[in-house]
Amino acid sequence: MKEKGKSSKPPVRGSGRTSQRAQRFPIKLPMRYRKQQEKDWLQGRTENISHSGLLFQAPQPLNPDTLVQICFSLPVNPEGESGATVLCEGRTVRTILPAVSDESPSMAVKLLDYQLKRTE
Repeated sequence: MKEKGKSSKPPVRGSGRTSQRAQRFPIKLPMRYRKQQEKDWLQGRTENISHSGLLFQAPQPLNPDTLVQICFSLPVNPEGESGATVLCEGRTVRTILPAVSDESPSMAVKLLDYQLKRTE
């Protein structure tokens, strides 16, 4: 007889990773980015952001596996607290070329590290 609440299935072991994607927030902000080790910053615009990555548009496509640095400022919140500057390091995982030639390509970046710097 099976105990109430007990499963007859054996436990499943795995890597602990799930195939679920992180929740994305449609945050559209101006940003700067550059390839790692490059001096000059380029302009882009975030499309969506999650805890694990972000999608942004920029004038020129980046190849997958490109290491990039990204910088953007979060806006002031409704309570009047000042925003923060976000400095990220990441790796491009996908480039999405536009269907229309006058649109910019989008790059999906997996975040490897980030820092928040409060603005006063």
